[in-house]
Amino acid sequence: MNIYKVTFNKSSFDLIDDYERLSDIDKEWISDMDVFAFFDYDEDDKYAFFIIVDSIEFQKYIKILNENLIQYSIENISESVIKGKIDVESFTSKYSSPMNTIKLSFFIDDLNEWIYDNLDIDTILDRISEVGIKSLKKIEKEFLDNYSLKNKI
Repeated sequence: MNIYKVTFNKSSFDLIDDYERLSDIDKEWISDMDVFAFFDYDEDDKYAFFIIVDSIEFQKYIKILNENLIQYSIENISESVIKGKIDVESFTSKYSSPMNTIKLSFFIDDLNEWIYDNLDIDTILDRISEVGIKSLKKIEKEFLDNYSLKNKI
């Protein structure tokens, strides 16, 4: 699984017309897409979202966008998130509204689970060299604590 950031050149409201043009099969496939986590927002009249999904599943989604000439940009940010170069949690928090606070909370929980599952000791040691042990994120400290306990014996 990877985490992607997808940005459209339209707001979510303006994308409704594009969605309506999709075939019923495409609409059904998108609604049934097997996604681990998802968080969306509008920023500067552009709709964007973060999605954690299997890359094969995601390629099907991209194919639907391409076949329907829906313009977007995509960035696989998996490595940057794991290495602490992008802090999705703080970024998404600034786009959270009272209406989607619960949705953000679920996304952050899933995001942290995904980060934990994709961390390794070398990445943690690199992060300590970069920012110091006191500046590690909570999930990184948890990984390090569990790693230490597991390898103490």
